[in-house]
Amino acid sequence: MINNTALHTPKPDKDITQTKRKRHKRRAAIEPVIGHLKHDYRMSRNYLKGTVGDAINVILAAEAMNFKRMMNKWKVEFIFWALKLLRFFNFYTQLIFVPKVKMTF
Repeated sequence: MINNTALHTPKPDKDITQTKRKRHKRRAAIEPVIGHLKHDYRMSRNYLKGTVGDAINVILAAEAMNFKRMMNKWKVEFIFWALKLLRFFNFYTQLIFVPKVKMTF
């Protein structure tokens, strides 16, 4: 116990309940996300003061991560529709501008 806070560590204990196992699995799934936020979105050092500054820094980093994800999804959809549009125009221009071949002997 640290400052009246009980720490639970995922040990291979036979007496551990199913709810505690679920909590440990959930925490293990969140840890990589927090690691990427810290490393990729400059959360290793906070330049804002106080607990409000900490909260602002975390929220902005999470928003940047979500915005990047959204832009990557939009980029894939944009490329898909752009290629579809190019194929459409290419097909119809070939039908309209059929080269006429003259037979001369």
